[in-house]
Amino acid sequence: MAKVLRALAHIFPAATCPIATFPLETEAVGFARGYLAQTGRAVTVVPAGSGFDVVRVGGL
Repeated sequence: MAKVLRALAHIFPAATCPIATFPLETEAVGFARGYLAQTGRAVTVVPAGSGFDVVRVGGL
């Protein structure tokens, strides 16, 4: 079953949607924690060209 799930994850990667960009990682993490607490949606912090992006993961 794990092989099937891994194959599907490669065929259909999780959709991402950028929410905000911050110059410092600590600011981005703080915003991400607040966003998660308010909305309950999964977010992640990723490095970007001009700082760090807070990105919503999965779903529509």
